[in-house]
Amino acid sequence: MPLFMVKKEFFDLYRFGKRDVELRVIKHQWKNSKVGDIATIQCGRNILRKKITKIHTGTLARILLEVNYKRIFPEASTVFEAVRATKELYPKAEKFMAFELKDITQN
Repeated sequence: MPLFMVKKEFFDLYRFGKRDVELRVIKHQWKNSKVGDIATIQCGRNILRKKITKIHTGTLARILLEVNYKRIFPEASTVFEAVRATKELYPKAEKFMAFELKDITQN
């Protein structure tokens, strides 16, 4: 069960249904995640649980071809802003994992 620690601004986007894809650098703690796992999104003591419906791996360009950038960065007005935001979060990263998430109660 993957755990994603996020800032309050991102947590609120998940809580209000404005964001449904979590982008992370490929690391050991997420490598074994699979479709159907329940992901925990945490900000301080606040917790959400979401089901992983799809996992994308590869370069940022490849992931942005497969997933609409607005699902990762809803506040970005262009794909270039989404790329810049990603580079600010992960300046040296080359490979990523993107987890498509949905509410556990949804079918």
